[in-house]
Amino acid sequence: MTYEDSAINTIDLLAPPQQVFAFLDDPTVVGAHMQKPSLMMLGASMEYEVDHGNGQVVGSIVKMRGRVLGMDVFVEEIVTERQPPWRKSWQTLGRPKLLVIDNYHMDFVIKPIREGSRVIVKIQYSYSRSPIGSWLGSFPAKAYAGLCVSKMTSEALKHFASPRNGQ
Repeated sequence: MTYEDSAINTIDLLAPPQQVFAFLDDPTVVGAHMQKPSLMMLGASMEYEVDHGNGQVVGSIVKMRGRVLGMDVFVEEIVTERQPPWRKSWQTLGRPKLLVIDNYHMDFVIKPIREGSRVIVKIQYSYSRSPIGSWLGSFPAKAYAGLCVSKMTSEALKHFASPRNGQ
């Protein structure tokens, strides 16, 4: 699949790759920012449903659903790559029902550094084809994607209480 845009964020953590991977491998952790009402979610939240693989094996399915501005939203993801403790990838299945982005591919890569781990989180995405998304244009998609990778890395920073980060 070809994507129209991407966002990336990099942080350094004072923790070994195995611990960082274990933390980021849990889809409810990396998506914690979507499970509670926020400005990013326009006051809404998403409910997560994971299959028997818990979103932690290749082929595992994660579903998210919610309601934003009175409209139902839904996305289904599949884990496409998982190489502990170095990388994990997942992407949308079918046609997501989202407001500002459409199909996407996300991944994180963990690299050992002298004092811990460097984490690179990336999303590649297509702009929304929904009537609202099309009307709003690319700005909300770029903002949302940037916030998404930023929220994932900030959750890791909070968890590992590292004073160092970068971009």
